Amino acid sequence: MRSDHDLFKRYPVDAEALVAGEAYPSPYQIYDGSIMFIGGTADGAAVRALLAAERLTPLVDEQGRALVAVWICDFTEANLGPHAELQISAFASFRPAPPVQPHPFAIYRALARQAETRMVCHGLWNSTETAVRYNAEHLGLNARLARFDMRRGGERWSFTVADAEGGVVAEGHVATPVRASATAMWAMTQHIGIAGMTQLMREPYVHVPVVNTRSRFAPENLVAHTYTRNDTQAIRRFGAHDRIQISWPEYASLGFVPDFIQHGDGVRFVYLRPQPNTAQSY
Repeated sequence: MRSDHDLFKRYPVDAEALVAGEAYPSPYQIYDGSIMFIGGTADGAAVRALLAAERLTPLVDEQGRALVAVWICDFTEANLGPHAELQISAFASFRPAPPVQPHPFAIYRALARQAETRMVCHGLWNSTETAVRYNAEHLGLNARLARFDMRRGGERWSFTVADAEGGVVAEGHVATPVRASATAMWAMTQHIGIAGMTQLMREPYVHVPVVNTRSRFAPENLVAHTYTRNDTQAIRRFGAHDRIQISWPEYASLGFVPDFIQHGDGVRFVYLRPQPNTAQSY
């Protein structure tokens, strides 16, 4: 069974979350599926305005561009049942940080070399009511219900995400990398450094600390440590034949410019319970 993995033994389901009067397992676990991670930059002033209600400062580069990412996920096996997800995230820290060097892979360097980097889950859409309510009420995330049309054929993945009224949230089509681009990997190594890349490759799981936006379910910005292990993973630069269009008004004006695509299949993922920023992962 895919759930019989060291990741889930290290971070097992050890509690229940009461959501709408029903008990659900905690922490949140994904056992299989696919993830498309599209990283890039957006207008720094617009992202600062987006995070104005949070106690967070966006990470920006020396050209004033903020580090932003879009996630498109098809989770086929999970402890909340199968569901899809679209996430729009900004990278930030609880204390102001100096500008980072402009680079297509600046997000990876920030995660690898700046310990205070946090990924703010700002916009979140799921395909099931269960996932929406769990994400909102238990994890404090800004989750909404949406309809997902995701199609994979050959080496292409197309998607359209629409809200409950039928308005398009985001859409696009990308070529799914079959293998990592040697050019991309060399550029990433040069930017992060050989020591940093070696350390990343030695880690058994990809660790990303995620912060919620403040809401009635989570009045404070809390940190949830996440851990991912994919069966296969490939990365390349965003190409001329790739397309992503964000239409949701809150994010359409950010001026998102994608830099790279990372695609993972056979996803195993754990999202631990949110804690104050001073708390350590376990």
